[in-house]
Amino acid sequence: MAECIFCQIAKKEMPASIVYEDEQCLVFMDIFPIKEGHTLVIPKTHGAFLHELDDALREHLFKVANAVLLAQRTAGITLDGANLLVNDGKAANQHVPHVHIHVLPREHGDIAKVAWTFLTRMLNFFGKDKKRAKLDQLARNISQHLPEKL
Repeated sequence: MAECIFCQIAKKEMPASIVYEDEQCLVFMDIFPIKEGHTLVIPKTHGAFLHELDDALREHLFKVANAVLLAQRTAGITLDGANLLVNDGKAANQHVPHVHIHVLPREHGDIAKVAWTFLTRMLNFFGKDKKRAKLDQLARNISQHLPEKL
């Protein structure tokens, strides 16, 4: 699907701050992060809905998302918890019709800020993107804390 921005990122036709890549998936920093360290885990093959992926690929995506979460913890990103989010379809606030898992670091007391950001995203207002250099640095930092084999 040529017009899908996540497919373009997976094919390296669009820039991204890449945290991890293997034959099946790609992990990169969200350009409009809700919190510092917010990453996206996508399959390299296009699927708009989670049920369109086979069981093994869905399992792999969540395995990678969990590894990213653990790497965020050891990379020094402030988090007391996390959200692993899948917005499955437009009615569920999926803005890019390509399966993706948000790995979102959370900390105690951030509910108002996170709720405000979720609300603005639901209204399709994303605010300012983060600077590429900062995202690249975060991507490298998280990547260095991933296990060698996933």
